[in-house]
Amino acid sequence: MSNMNRLSTDLTPDRCEVECLHPEHVAPLIGRVVGREDADRVASTFALLADPTRARVLHALSLAEELCVCDLALLLGMSESAVSHQLRLLRLNRTVDRRKVGRVVYYRLADEHVRHMFADGLRHAREEDRTAASEAS
Repeated sequence: MSNMNRLSTDLTPDRCEVECLHPEHVAPLIGRVVGREDADRVASTFALLADPTRARVLHALSLAEELCVCDLALLLGMSESAVSHQLRLLRLNRTVDRRKVGRVVYYRLADEHVRHMFADGLRHAREEDRTAASEAS
């Protein structure tokens, strides 16, 4: 019997009375919660984005179609080697893509998912600032 079927059949009203306060909410979710492997990937993505320097790199890239390392370094007030290091980590984790023209490498966000994820995170962070300011008044 599959894990999902076993869990579904094990979830009985008698069992839930003791172990689960709201079986009517839990039963439809069995087998739908993200697995460990996908959860690890999501957590790795968020851990990668948790660095303020990488967040600034992503923000700069979200404002333009693509930028070269030199332009990013200038925008962020960092050395080219420091920016390159962050871009390498982002690229290895499929968050940015690159395109080479001669000796110049241009970087862009890997896809719209990254753009939306960053925009949502920034919107949420700014929302927290407004909430804290209104609670302080």
